[in-house]
Amino acid sequence: MFKIKLLAGVAAVAMSGAASAGIIGSNGGNTELVFTAYVGDVGYTYDLADAGFNSIFGSNVLMDSLIGSGNQNANNTAQLTATKSYLTNNFSTGVVFDAALTGFDSFLALSGGTTGVLWNVWSGENGGVARVVQTVASEPAARVRSNTILGAVSQFSFYTDANSQGGTHNNLDVTVDGYRVTTVLDGNAFAGKVAPELSKTYGSFGSIGDTMDMYVVRSASSLSNTSLGGFAQLLGGTDQAVTAKVYVGDQGEYRLQISAVPEPETYAMLLAGLGLIGFAARRRSV
Repeated sequence: MFKIKLLAGVAAVAMSGAASAGIIGSNGGNTELVFTAYVGDVGYTYDLADAGFNSIFGSNVLMDSLIGSGNQNANNTAQLTATKSYLTNNFSTGVVFDAALTGFDSFLALSGGTTGVLWNVWSGENGGVARVVQTVASEPAARVRSNTILGAVSQFSFYTDANSQGGTHNNLDVTVDGYRVTTVLDGNAFAGKVAPELSKTYGSFGSIGDTMDMYVVRSASSLSNTSLGGFAQLLGGTDQAVTAKVYVGDQGEYRLQISAVPEPETYAMLLAGLGLIGFAARRRSV
């Protein structure tokens, strides 16, 4: 009870902040990515509208900015596991997003630290063929039904709509990132409530310290709810895996980073190449 009362005070402070931004949810047709974390009866939400994205993606980055509009990132029929989906703008290797998670320290103070905290990055839209961009805790092993994908997107819509009413969010401004700390008493705005629904597509939550791959998921069509949808790993322009992680910055702040990183074999080849260059340089100097 004390934790909930204390949280109410924190929420009041957050709501009075100068920055305010509504979250563009699944009914907007071009959605934002949202960072979600929870443990026990405490949750945290942060929308990734703009701040922190590499300038190559432009202003107010949304789903279409990352993977393009329409269905060009997926086959007209259900995607197979071998299908790939790419970031737009031919972005290859490097950091896509990196920003401090505003208010995350308040969330951790109420939750008692990082132990048991689960987090993800998730976005879903339901205009025509439903599309999802999400973190995955492990590589998907099978496709799921379209109605499962549509159900998760609907729950994401309830979640984002509810959070747009509180914290440093409001529906009048969607160009500035905002955050909200919640409890189970906040209903649809509580991250712990939406978590089981989002994970029905694929297990999308990891622990602090985990690095998770990003995937694109889609329903089979705009008409069928029962046929299998599909999924594809999100990649950089030259097949680097896009991953997300939470880490501690130089000032002790918690940060979210999304990067297009080479596969381990690429690192091995790079190191081997550097070794050969060093060996050749050493031979020339003898």
